[in-house]
Amino acid sequence: MPEPAPQPRPFDSSFVLDLPSVGSPSIRPGDGAVAYVLTSVDPETLASESRVEGVPFGGGVARRLTEGPRDASPRWSPDGGTLAFLRREEDEPAQVWLLPANGGEATALTSLRGGVAEFAWSPDGATIYCTSDVDPDALPASEEREPPVPRVREVHEIYYRGDTIGWRGRTSRQIFAVRVGAGRARRLTRGAFQHRALAVSPDGAMLAFASDRSRKRHERAPWGAELCVMPAEGGRVQRFARDVVAVGGIAWRPGRAPGEQQIAFVGAPEDNTWQRYLYLLDLASGECRRLTDDSIDPQTGFFPVAPAPPLVWHEERVLFLADAKGSSGIYAVTPSGEVEAMRSRRELIGGLDATAEGDRLAFVASSPRAAPQVRTLDLRTGRGRAVTRIGADYLAAHPPGRTERFRVRRAGESIEARLVHPPDFDASRRYPLVLEIHGGPNAFHGDGFSALHQVLAGAGFIVLAVNPRGSSSYGADFTAQVFEDWGGEDYLDLLAAVDAACRRPYVDEQRLGLHGYSYGGYMSSWIVGHSNRFRAAVIGAPVTNLVSMYGQTDIAVSFGERQWGGLPQEHFDHYVERSPLTHADRVTTPVLLLHGEDDIRVPISQSEELYVALKRRGKTVEFARFPGCSHLFLRSGHAALRKEYYDRAVAWLQRWLTP
Repeated sequence: MPEPAPQPRPFDSSFVLDLPSVGSPSIRPGDGAVAYVLTSVDPETLASESRVEGVPFGGGVARRLTEGPRDASPRWSPDGGTLAFLRREEDEPAQVWLLPANGGEATALTSLRGGVAEFAWSPDGATIYCTSDVDPDALPASEEREPPVPRVREVHEIYYRGDTIGWRGRTSRQIFAVRVGAGRARRLTRGAFQHRALAVSPDGAMLAFASDRSRKRHERAPWGAELCVMPAEGGRVQRFARDVVAVGGIAWRPGRAPGEQQIAFVGAPEDNTWQRYLYLLDLASGECRRLTDDSIDPQTGFFPVAPAPPLVWHEERVLFLADAKGSSGIYAVTPSGEVEAMRSRRELIGGLDATAEGDRLAFVASSPRAAPQVRTLDLRTGRGRAVTRIGADYLAAHPPGRTERFRVRRAGESIEARLVHPPDFDASRRYPLVLEIHGGPNAFHGDGFSALHQVLAGAGFIVLAVNPRGSSSYGADFTAQVFEDWGGEDYLDLLAAVDAACRRPYVDEQRLGLHGYSYGGYMSSWIVGHSNRFRAAVIGAPVTNLVSMYGQTDIAVSFGERQWGGLPQEHFDHYVERSPLTHADRVTTPVLLLHGEDDIRVPISQSEELYVALKRRGKTVEFARFPGCSHLFLRSGHAALRKEYYDRAVAWLQRWLTP
């Protein structure tokens, strides 16, 4: 007799080890084959590994293209004959490697001392333009010693270190041109500036990019920049759209003669850089027009771990990814500003790529119960499909819970929320509820797959995910309402959603818990100091003291001053009053603090201050420190530590919420 099928198990932290992920799709010119990155965890070493795979545009058997174990960012050459990608060997920085499409071994193209952050092909495929770090304080290779001798590091800039990327000092990110046949790199830019988002003009004569050449660059770091253009062979750099912070993709309009060239790009006004728009620049006149309104929010990636998705011209329209009301879509806009949704449904999309003609697309999409997959869409026929099935077996064995959306009216706004149910949900039972608060504060809970939500739901909790005012994708005014009001209306929005959820008969309002990370950690810390209705709180990487946070974070000027109301010395009372640390004596909720020790975005001292304040007052508090982990370690940290974060969070909530 055949063996009975194994019984499904709850979705849990094992996903860190057993659920691979996909990203960075690239369509091959000609046959449309899609290269993408597959990331998984080695079961023996628990090290994350990534390699490039390929699959036909219409679906089929995936083929391994590179050996890994640290390959990323595949990009096909314009003729489709070569695949370029980034490879990082041992402890060395990433370099560009080339792989012949018809078979053969991959070979290194670059050997830049600062590695390669991003790259772009020239239209003729003869040159690759790339960005690389240049450190004027680095010792010549001939003077380096083994083991290295410690050196004093001097600080000259406000932004001298960055979360995940570490020490910057006076390091600048410069543009280089590399001839594909020769492999020699020629530096094209100079000065103490950062450069990114490379885009070569269709005739190969000009190079557009984003660069922080403004005197305001210290106020914009690390993501603020202006749209710049220079000859592709190097030369004078022209700055455009100086009142717009160029934060996203850049694309030249094809078929334009010299003197008539136009560039589409994603940018944001300086007064609200968390609401982006698509702009069109006329190169000859310098005129810059905004093509979209705030009903959609074009995507810009997530610095420094995810580059901005590209813009694509197709039949005199620009195709781009944008978010709207908690979902993602593929949109098209004409030069006159007419916007059309090419794909809009309840899902989250990232990693768009297209053929040169813009008629065939590849992207990565997920829905609340389906993990991210590479999908293709043929705009000529309207046909689309998933061409990968990554993690399908794991999800079949660990079924996700169902997600339900609802809205709450409060103080003139409609607040959207989501309830994630346990996979074995039974409406006749009563469940503990965990309020899960997003970061940002200008992020949002969306209609994509959330492993965190499913881990909590798999542990038997109903998960409440709310998008209070301040969340992005709901318009500029909604996003801006959190500025200078952390712990104000956003806090009341969250409690209103909790009240609405507790009116459901299957929610046990006597067993409420909290989890939040980053700004979500701030809000969790704030809530336990202002309400005693929650029986347990897991607080990840929280902001707890705005005064000390300002001088410690890598984004104090560009982020903190806008969010918290200027310099702390000028608004000291506000900084103190809106700090959760100020209200630590009122906390009665048992608190678990989780924080990475190498966090530069929200330094671990923020948790240390709250821990001491609570412990000194005899409160119930525990504190777990994750060595070598940055603020983004739940995305890119060591698998063992990521798994332990989820295990500790679940165990703490079960300890206090489960009878």
